[in-house]
Amino acid sequence: MFAYVMAAADLNLKHNLVKGLFTGCMTGNPKVKDDVQVALKKSATTYARLIETNPTGQDATGGGASSCFLPPFTPPPFFHYCARYSFETPYRGGEEKKDESEEEYHFFAKRRVEHDILDCAGESKAFEPFLSTTPQKIEANDPDWNVLAICAVVRAINLAKEKGCKASNANEEVA
Repeated sequence: MFAYVMAAADLNLKHNLVKGLFTGCMTGNPKVKDDVQVALKKSATTYARLIETNPTGQDATGGGASSCFLPPFTPPPFFHYCARYSFETPYRGGEEKKDESEEEYHFFAKRRVEHDILDCAGESKAFEPFLSTTPQKIEANDPDWNVLAICAVVRAINLAKEKGCKASNANEEVA
């Protein structure tokens, strides 16, 4: 990050402020009070069900990462984007399997993200969590937080691209 900042300053790169993104160097899962625990479970289940019923349903980017968290989450917690997050669908929120059906695993791993993820040229497809039929290594251990971490990363990336490309196109039209 420091190298990027120095290179951006040296090259006099212009930046756009995009609200609704957040990052952090948090490890482990945030602790929540009992009254927030219900919102945690409901937030995770809502996003997991969206993925199950509409795998390309990443259209709720308007609020960015914060749109993943239902009240009383304000502001949303920080996540460590370097961690690997995964959840299986159908989502059971940590409950035991009842049958031996084959699950799919939705996950986010930063090293799998294409380097041109925020490029505006070409196809303007929303970023989606990665998908696998093989169980994924999970660094965080709370299933609900894993779901919300994936939601937050995906929506933050999509919002950054949406806002960045909109600003870039507006600047091109003015020039």
